Amino acid sequence: MATTYTPTRPQYPFDLSGVACKSRGDINTLRYQWDTFERVENYNDIIYQRLRKGDRSQLFYQFPTKGEMNAYKNGQELHMLRYPFLPPGAFCPISQLPYPDVIFFNSVPTYNQTPKACAPVATSITASEFLTQQSDTAIYVHVSTFNATHHYQYIFPSNEEQLAYHRAERIVLSPP
Repeated sequence: MATTYTPTRPQYPFDLSGVACKSRGDINTLRYQWDTFERVENYNDIIYQRLRKGDRSQLFYQFPTKGEMNAYKNGQELHMLRYPFLPPGAFCPISQLPYPDVIFFNSVPTYNQTPKACAPVATSITASEFLTQQSDTAIYVHVSTFNATHHYQYIFPSNEEQLAYHRAERIVLSPP
């Protein structure tokens, strides 16, 4: 049976108090920023609830563009300006809360949570590190294919491309 999650955080609907003298375009921009903050925090609240129940299958909201992230931050600031009487942490991002302890309400998951002896330890990487690794790997594949199909070796146009090739080479050729 699938569990349905709903946001448990307090909701703050957008109102026009304090913005009556602004143009329609400014009001729509403020509404978008306000709604972006509410939408992202509601999504992250549901993910946080899942984390508390032991479900690690989803991540907190990832901003697809810098513009949306800026709208989120501006919406957070609008919330703080509109409700100055609330405690400072009232609009703290849910994704920055401490990682929750797992509380199992029904049963313990069936997977084994203890690592096997001599198992490689995986470490998380940031999105920018992931993109760098993808770019380095693409360069490695291109250069390796070029060298395998031509009689002469690939000449790197820049030192950065050569460094990227060697970074990817270390990752690809490292023992598992």
